[in-house]
Amino acid sequence: MPFVLISDTYPTREQVENGAKDLVVDSVPKHLSVHHHQSAPSDSPKKCPFHDNQATTESSSSSSKILQYWPTKQDEIMRQALKKLRTTRDDFRTGDYAKCFSWDEVSDEYRQLNNNDIYEQLPDKPGDLVWYAVVFRSKRREDCNNLDLFMADKEAYEEAYEITNGALLVYWYTDLDKDNNCLATCVWTSRDIARSVNSQPAHRIAAAMAADSYVHYKIDRYRIQWNLKVNKLDLSRW
Repeated sequence: MPFVLISDTYPTREQVENGAKDLVVDSVPKHLSVHHHQSAPSDSPKKCPFHDNQATTESSSSSSKILQYWPTKQDEIMRQALKKLRTTRDDFRTGDYAKCFSWDEVSDEYRQLNNNDIYEQLPDKPGDLVWYAVVFRSKRREDCNNLDLFMADKEAYEEAYEITNGALLVYWYTDLDKDNNCLATCVWTSRDIARSVNSQPAHRIAAAMAADSYVHYKIDRYRIQWNLKVNKLDLSRW
């Protein structure tokens, strides 16, 4: 059973230790209220509603380098549609990303929500309807401290969510298979925003744990685009 982490939804250390598996909420983050879409992002980073700690000084001091997300109708529809993301094959940790997940279901949900007027007051996403996905595949070492690694990963994505004003749409994290293979994936509103957080403190801490945690790992990047001709999502390597 995988961990399913949607937007601002993260298990606490206590929940992980107690065996929490699927944690999904349906609420839209408070700062994405459709009544405030004309306001520019605040100078201070947004706080993840499920995060107990204050932002670090380093994150705040470097926020001027961070690109922030302005809520759009299509991005918020995608945030909700991604709650349909699930695996469709047992080899999803090592198999084709475009074929191992329920992208057709996500497409169906996006299409249905697009006909709903819940986000009508938000502006349209500029340019093409494109989102950015990162896929992290790894094989864990036998002596890896899985809980510490998970918590470092969690803090890195909480940091990213907060300082980009919610540009992280989904973070999906699985458990290990019998060979210690693992997969984590995240989807962002844009590639540029995602890349702007790579040098942040929590991200650097998580990255520094790689050498002592993995036998090997690989990072793939995907372009997720809404194909207007066939009215569904297309995935391709970025």
